[in-house]
Amino acid sequence: MYLKLLCVLSVLLISSIKVQAEWFSSMEQIIDLVRHESLLAPTLQNYIKAKMEILLKLKTYGDELSEIADKVSANKEEYIIHPINQYHLIKRFATQWTEVNQLLDRFNRTGKKTDFIKNATRLFPKEEDIKGSAEGILRIQDTYNLNTSDIAEGNISGEKGHNSLKKLTTDECYHIGKAAFNGGLYDPCTHWMQFSLQRFEEGKQNFSKAHAEEYLQLCKMVSICWAIVATKAQISSDDKSYKFSANSKFPKVCRGDVKIVSKTQSQMDQLKYYIKNYLYIGYILNIKMIQQPSFPRISRNMWERKLHCYLHTNNGNPWLMFNPVKVEELWDSPHIVQFYDVITSAEVDKIKKLAKPRLFRAIHFEDKEDSEVFQKAAYRITKVSWLNDTSGPVIAKLTRRISEITGLSMNTTEELQVANYGVGGEYPPHLDVASDDHRKRMYDHPDGERIATFLIYLSEVEEGGGTAFVRAGVAAKPIKGSAVFWYNMYPSGDIDIRTFHGACPVIIGNKWASNKWIRELGESFHRQCKLDRNA
Repeated sequence: MYLKLLCVLSVLLISSIKVQAEWFSSMEQIIDLVRHESLLAPTLQNYIKAKMEILLKLKTYGDELSEIADKVSANKEEYIIHPINQYHLIKRFATQWTEVNQLLDRFNRTGKKTDFIKNATRLFPKEEDIKGSAEGILRIQDTYNLNTSDIAEGNISGEKGHNSLKKLTTDECYHIGKAAFNGGLYDPCTHWMQFSLQRFEEGKQNFSKAHAEEYLQLCKMVSICWAIVATKAQISSDDKSYKFSANSKFPKVCRGDVKIVSKTQSQMDQLKYYIKNYLYIGYILNIKMIQQPSFPRISRNMWERKLHCYLHTNNGNPWLMFNPVKVEELWDSPHIVQFYDVITSAEVDKIKKLAKPRLFRAIHFEDKEDSEVFQKAAYRITKVSWLNDTSGPVIAKLTRRISEITGLSMNTTEELQVANYGVGGEYPPHLDVASDDHRKRMYDHPDGERIATFLIYLSEVEEGGGTAFVRAGVAAKPIKGSAVFWYNMYPSGDIDIRTFHGACPVIIGNKWASNKWIRELGESFHRQCKLDRNA
């Protein structure tokens, strides 16, 4: 505004110069100079004042953002794995850095440094990213049953005391409550709105107390109604509604609340003795284990599940005879095992380096009335990339190693899927094969269904991020370099719904994982099809 006025006055001044170039030779023109100066001086002052206000705001932002950046840089790795810090980081870029860019535009300055900031803002997080990170915090809270006040104080996990750099403000608590309401999480919504109202100070918040109270009452009412509906559905559920029962059980398995009978203390003592006395000299057990053992159909509470740890050579595979793989049985029926040290840290780094520039939001197949389309999987909080054996020697080497460990052919496997999870990243319970109903409608894959899954953990996750097998009631821990293996189908070719599984939300950490899906075609001699599904 002031700049435009200065331009107008400049035009008037120039027009006066054109009328008469000599000012000293006419008193009237000297009087005109006085008039021009009386207009220009206050305009210049107002312009400077406006610029100083912008500059003061920029300085305030600069001091605040520099202070935070210094604290983050001092402990970058510890900072970035905390979901509250992730939320604040995304919010800073979506709000404060965006405001900085707007102030720079108003300041009307050009140069390399300001242009760099302006250009960078095009890639900055937006409002949807703030919403997504808030939903991530809610997923963590809902799954692991965390206290609202603890989260608001920045303590996302009471056990290990991981505290965020900054606490959540009252406004942020309110907006997380709104995100809970919009996401259908009415019980958490109630807690966040109650907490926001407890902290509310008139004139200091950017939300209305009446709005918060309205949300609170609405969430309470809907929460009660939903509890009644869910209870009725659970009472009337049968084996066909395995998805509903599995989804309701998923948080419990992630938390480890499902009590199962496993190894006795004597077995644990024997295992420790074995590791101490034999493992260090490379003692080899020639055990065939990549198969589905048959167990009598009896209540799990009536007998002890015999789960073991051992060294695996896949029936004397030459490579594994000299370097056997450590195995832990997670469950017996279906047979779920976890291999350890199947990939080195150097190989992991190479895979991440190949995958990072190719990451894109995970998509899913949707069968509509007139078309079959792939859409963004809103329920899957992760980005993925696909790497084949030609992507790099490390991928081809890993493929051969998977074949040696499992004894299966890799001729009809899918490309290696590499996934990096986001804020509270999870993948709800699902099957890696199509369900019976969907299989009839979906086009047949030329290589058949996914007969088996080989899931590799590419990073350490401090808390959360496990793989929960909801029907078995067991969760695999995401240990870097380890891999979980299971068959998705019975030997008869029927889909095994007992493998219903999901990725638990990440609480603390940066989760990287990869999947190698092995398809039916080519496995006729490695895993023969039999009439008896349990054979």
